[in-house]
Amino acid sequence: MPEKVKLPAMPVDIYLEIVGIVNWDERMDNKYIKLNIFPIISEVLFVLTCLLFQGYYIYINFLFYIVLAIYFLLRKDFSIKEWLASVKGGSVFWKQVMWTILFFCLAFVFTNILENMFPFLSTGMINLKADNWLKLILFTGSTIILPPIVEEMFYRKNLTSFKNGKILILTTLFSMFLYALEHTFTIWGIFLCMIWALPLSISYIKTKNIYVTMTAHFICNFVINGIAVVEICGFLLS
Repeated sequence: MPEKVKLPAMPVDIYLEIVGIVNWDERMDNKYIKLNIFPIISEVLFVLTCLLFQGYYIYINFLFYIVLAIYFLLRKDFSIKEWLASVKGGSVFWKQVMWTILFFCLAFVFTNILENMFPFLSTGMINLKADNWLKLILFTGSTIILPPIVEEMFYRKNLTSFKNGKILILTTLFSMFLYALEHTFTIWGIFLCMIWALPLSISYIKTKNIYVTMTAHFICNFVINGIAVVEICGFLLS
């Protein structure tokens, strides 16, 4: 009787890959779907809720960000320690950050020019009104603190696939569209917001370092929305 050969322990999908029943692309597709299904469902619910309860944007927006921030944290998709280590990484890291900030700002300037050229087209941007201290806290969290983490993890790191050139282009455009849909609900507004997303996407594709885009995103939000926070504080104190 022939001696039985004991195979080393390994996951079932690896065995299937070896015998040719499941190929690597299929496994990668399944992983991509599992990775993004919850955030995508969350965004669909976010959009529907915003359309149904238009007077509660600031609460809905904050809830969307905090839920996904907790989700990514529990999954260990990012690390504050790794982010801080990258920040201390030296001139190469900061050079990449500054280039990202430059082109991100240029994207804003370009979209402002387009808005002025076509003033009759509605951008449909979500307007977060902060007229009390609670709303100001929510505004700060959902415009300065949470977006650099949540948006870069979801729209850049998780949605962008490097499997091949075609998939990279398609997933990048898809991520830019979802990024835009989180900010506006009109076609013109979505187009403008996709322009905002372009330098962030290119930066991530070039550097493959999500902490570069997270840092650049945080700095831009801190400066732009930080001014708004100061103005709101002045209004509430007056």
